[in-house]
Amino acid sequence: MRRYVVPILFLLALVFASCRTTKFVPDGEYLLNKTKLKVTDTKEVSGSDLSSYLRQKPNSEVFGFWKLQLGVYNLAGKDTANWWNRQMRKIGEAPEIYDENLTAQSMTQIQRAMFNAGYFDARVDTVKQMKKKKLNLTYNITANHPYTLRNYQVVIRQAELHRIATDEQHTLVKPGMLFDSNVLDQERQRITRRMRSMGYFYFEQDFLQFIADSALLSHEVDLQLTLQDYVATASDSLLQRIFTQYTVSEVVFHTEYNQTTFTAADLDTVQRDDYLFSYAGKPMLRQRTLIKTCAIRPGQLYNERDVERTYAALNALGPVKYVNISFVPSSDNELVCIIVLSKAKTHSVSAEVEGTYSAGDWGVAAGVGYTNRNIFRGAEEFSVNGRGSYEWRENGGRAIEAKVDANLRFPNSLAINVAYNYQNRPDEYTRTIANAGLQYNLRSNRSLSHYFTLLDISYIYLPWISEEFSDYFLQNSNPLKYSYEDHFIMDWSYTGNYSSYRSSQPLRNYGTIQYSVETAGNFLYGVSHLFKLSKDENGAYEIFNIPYAQYVKADAYFTYHQIFDKQNRFVYHLDFGVAVPFGNAASIPFEKRYFAGGANSVRGWTMRALGPGGYRGTGNRIDYNNQAGDIRLNLNFEYRVKLLKLLELAFFTDAGNVWTIRDYESQPHGQFGKDFYKQLAWSYGMGIRLDFDFFIFRVDFGVKLYDPSRLYTDGKQWRTAPNGLGWRDDMTFHFAIGYPF
Repeated sequence: MRRYVVPILFLLALVFASCRTTKFVPDGEYLLNKTKLKVTDTKEVSGSDLSSYLRQKPNSEVFGFWKLQLGVYNLAGKDTANWWNRQMRKIGEAPEIYDENLTAQSMTQIQRAMFNAGYFDARVDTVKQMKKKKLNLTYNITANHPYTLRNYQVVIRQAELHRIATDEQHTLVKPGMLFDSNVLDQERQRITRRMRSMGYFYFEQDFLQFIADSALLSHEVDLQLTLQDYVATASDSLLQRIFTQYTVSEVVFHTEYNQTTFTAADLDTVQRDDYLFSYAGKPMLRQRTLIKTCAIRPGQLYNERDVERTYAALNALGPVKYVNISFVPSSDNELVCIIVLSKAKTHSVSAEVEGTYSAGDWGVAAGVGYTNRNIFRGAEEFSVNGRGSYEWRENGGRAIEAKVDANLRFPNSLAINVAYNYQNRPDEYTRTIANAGLQYNLRSNRSLSHYFTLLDISYIYLPWISEEFSDYFLQNSNPLKYSYEDHFIMDWSYTGNYSSYRSSQPLRNYGTIQYSVETAGNFLYGVSHLFKLSKDENGAYEIFNIPYAQYVKADAYFTYHQIFDKQNRFVYHLDFGVAVPFGNAASIPFEKRYFAGGANSVRGWTMRALGPGGYRGTGNRIDYNNQAGDIRLNLNFEYRVKLLKLLELAFFTDAGNVWTIRDYESQPHGQFGKDFYKQLAWSYGMGIRLDFDFFIFRVDFGVKLYDPSRLYTDGKQWRTAPNGLGWRDDMTFHFAIGYPF
């Protein structure tokens, strides 16, 4: 009991300090305890829309009410020379003292935001409630009647600009809309972007102005789009420059150029057609790679979209740290493009570690990786990774697994990878998996990416299998028998990734979607069938006297982040998949089947310890191999709360399982059917995460709540009473790197 005294006392002190939130609030001043924004008269604008305009906000809260970081700060004393006091103040958060001037600025900003949204007559008032050095502040926003657009006219004499501005299909300004200045700014951006994509290099957004006439006494506005006076009345030479289409005459690359280190005499230059290359010492990248990556082409009209694509493509190259693109006029209608590149670190090393514990079984895994981002000076990225795991099991002894893989990715998104996996279970089998693949990656835009596995070949070889292990599967006519024989897999797959996350708006709700389809053996089966090749004793075609798998598999993953503030968010996750064997295979290969449980699934179970369906393992050390299926479903919810800069807490609940496509004698109650919902396992728990910026270290503690394996045995599937129900077996610890989803 003594070992718990210190942490308990610290926790009590923290709770007490959190309650005394006004400890460091001076006399005569107030702690800004709560702020609210109430908008009346309209549903077009909400309080959350206006919260970003507040110039002062209360201290951050955990669970929506506990000012934990302020509590940590309050653990400090007043003596700033004391080490403990300095640390508590550094870790915690100082009290937010109410400032009347910041409130006035907030009111002005909110009033301006409402005005810009078309609510010219909006009013902002505040209500203050003060008690015991705490102040609750409410902003009451009365929207009143908004102004709408009655007539819209473009008064511009330049033909090309007038045509773009009056494009009814693409214009954002339409009669009847709210008179929203944000939409007007977006329209100016649209027109400018279109002009600059057509070679008008000197055209700027500020050249355009809207003139509004609201003197109609009817909450309606007449609007004109014109050029700014200083542009409309500019000299003929200036107007000619603004409305001239420019062509790129030459592209100049400066690689590894630093004018504080090198002078012009230090640089070597190479001319290749209309491309000029200058560098000091050994070139960072091959000329051909730079030309291919650059979307800006000599002889073509200047196009701002080409500039953006070039920025994106060059920044995606591993050896490149920084890119700057500028243009210099070389004649009345030509530009020289100058691209300056600085070098990033070529080599990097990574490491990871994870572990798990449940019912007396311990497991640990570690990995290390090396990456060279420019191995052939063409931005080719080469990486090699090694991973090893060791498991101590109460039944079955130790288990060892080692894997090494190498990947070579080219800047054209083509990648080649090879891998070798060694598995050793001394009382069961020794298995090796050799793999080679060819992938192609395509990014449609910043939100959507596509990954094609053009070819993936795997050879599974079992040099040794124990007699007991072999007999177990033979006697039970187990569908996994095929997985513990030598076999061959040749597959093709496609994966798509979509994310609505925006780095410029990190506190905006966002979702991610990943979907994939994979199929194997179809080409080989077609050739075998066409040439009427012989079959083995099980009725399967072979290649090099080795049977090959044939199946189709589809998966989908959905994750949504509901973000309340920097400290609090809900994360919802759903994933499901199905794999169907056909043709040359009676079952899905073991390495392609689905497993439930583990750090990224239903966390009340260890990895591969759940399912399929209501199947309950016999406890035999070999039987765990039966806990695999052809269908997977996971439903997860997690509440993540940031306690301190480094420390994060999570509360979660998980549901899910795997099922088989067919009814196998060796996996009773494992087939997917109409009662599948009764076989959904359910667990809950909490986790601690340490955020080191470059990686997240995670410890999750999961507890079984509903165990479907007991549904058809003792009927004690609800795990709510610890006494006499093997409570220890209902708890699982998971150690991992990164978030579960």
